[in-house]
Parts: sequence; C-alpha cells; structure tokens
Amino acid sequence: MRTLVNLLNDDRGYVRIFAEQSGFGYEKSPHAATPYQDLFDRMSGYDSVESAMAAAQFQLQAVSEGRPSRTRRRRVSAR
Repeated sequence: MRTLVNLLNDDRGYVRIFAEQSGFGYEKSPHAATPYQDLFDRMSGYDSVESAMAAAQFQLQAVSEGRPSRTRRRRVSAR
C-alpha cells in the first residue's frame, strides 16, 4: 500500500512522492501527453523522503527539457 507524502506541481506537470513498505518513491505525470515513456517516470526504493523529493524535482525539471525545439533554420543560399 502506498501513502501520498508530497506533491510537486508546476505548469509542466506534477510528481507524486509516496511512502510504501520498501521506502519512498515518486511517480511523474506531465500535463501534456508525451510520445514516449521514460524509465525514470516512476522510481521507488529511496531511503528517505528527502532523497525521493530531490530525484522527483529533477524529473519535474526534465519534463520541459525533453521537448524538441520548434525553431526553423534559415536556408542560406550559396552564391
């Protein structure tokens, strides 16, 4: 059985920090659908809630960094 301990939330998504019998863990959920699953979307086995929260904070920051850039490159013609 898992118990919710904390919730980190911003405009990119949210991460639930929970306690379970084997320690602490987190589960990441972005607000926008992603075309791929990440190995680190859900991790457990942390010894302390502080360790789980630190890892969850990094994962929340990675939500926006994983998006591809939508900038266009200008073609320069060789004259």
